[in-house]
Amino acid sequence: MPLPEVLGSLRASRLFGKLDESQLLEFARSTNREQLQRGDVLWRAGDAPSSITIITSGLVKICKPLRPGMSTIVGLFGPRESVGDVAVVSGKVYPAEAVAASDRVELLRIEKTAVLEAMERVPAVAMAVNRSLVEHSNALQDKIRVLAAGAVDQRLATLLLHLAERFGDEQEDKSTFIPVVLSRAELSLLVGATIETTIRIMSRWQKEGLVQTSPEGFVLTRAEALEEVANG
Repeated sequence: MPLPEVLGSLRASRLFGKLDESQLLEFARSTNREQLQRGDVLWRAGDAPSSITIITSGLVKICKPLRPGMSTIVGLFGPRESVGDVAVVSGKVYPAEAVAASDRVELLRIEKTAVLEAMERVPAVAMAVNRSLVEHSNALQDKIRVLAAGAVDQRLATLLLHLAERFGDEQEDKSTFIPVVLSRAELSLLVGATIETTIRIMSRWQKEGLVQTSPEGFVLTRAEALEEVANG
């Protein structure tokens, strides 16, 4: 990836977007680009981190193993966000698996050593990483908020509104397009419900004109109605 493109992606990231150009250039020289397809594994639970990972396009899901053959989705991360920061900073192994959740995912991987050394000598870098850790903590709280929202339809509505807030784009007709592709099985894992219940609710909402599903993601056509559902 040409250096100007790497710099542009770092500049656009939430993690390092506020750093000065000299620091971005230093990181860019320690950055590798990676392209993945849906289902590819970024890392597995128990792996030791070797880099800071920034998503430039696509979606990554964090999955926590429950038992052999079973896991639950504990987080979703998308464009301009970093993922796995806590393990890098703490020096611990990854507690969960990271998997590409889009047909195409592009990443930047910045060598861990370059970031940790910069944190020690450049206060702005340390502050940027600390802000990211807070955002990751908030993402966990969002997951808890979804699961605590009440009945399954409330949890599902809360999840869709949360995705709209993080990744959504408002359209000319005032609907909101969410460029996040999730299967009904993945939705059910995110809200702690059965696949059958999730399918039934999503089908009803589509018939009522609240939500549309496309190969590219979701369209919230009546967000205000979903807010009423989320609020019980």
